[in-house]
Amino acid sequence: MSEKNPLDTLNRRDLVLGASVLAMFGIRDAAAAAHTGPRIELTEAQQAALEKANAELITNFVRDYATRDAEVLSRYVADDIVYQITTGLPDIVGIEAFRKHNDGMFKGLDKVEWVNLRQFAIGQIVINDRIDEFYPYAGSKTPRMRFRVAGYFLIENNKIKVWRDFPYPGSKQLVEPAPKA
Repeated sequence: MSEKNPLDTLNRRDLVLGASVLAMFGIRDAAAAAHTGPRIELTEAQQAALEKANAELITNFVRDYATRDAEVLSRYVADDIVYQITTGLPDIVGIEAFRKHNDGMFKGLDKVEWVNLRQFAIGQIVINDRIDEFYPYAGSKTPRMRFRVAGYFLIENNKIKVWRDFPYPGSKQLVEPAPKA
């Protein structure tokens, strides 16, 4: 004789009621845990100074990309940076992976120009609208590229913790072979 599964006797009302009770306790516990530490509030002047410093960090990072030097750029990022070149590509995690990725790309480039069209800082978040231009050496395996992107940067302890670039809607991206040698 087979045993009856207790779940077979549950109806929709019982499931909804049970899920509601579990959710209520989960929300209460989560809400209680979220406010157990000291609450830190910045004055308007402190908030403005933080946002100005974060915006300057990203402005300098964008400027220094032209150096094509992964060591220079590494000074701006956290040891555990999470970087996503564009949606759909895997994350590059950690400063060593960041250096390796950029070193490999920079070897084939003669010049890099990034133009910050506009930029906003809100607390720890900086968002910019950029055009990124990559010019390879003649005969390079690295392609000629131009992208218009919306960059998202999360800043922690004056370092870039998360960096994600998103293609700008409607813009034409350029990827073509390097000029022939």
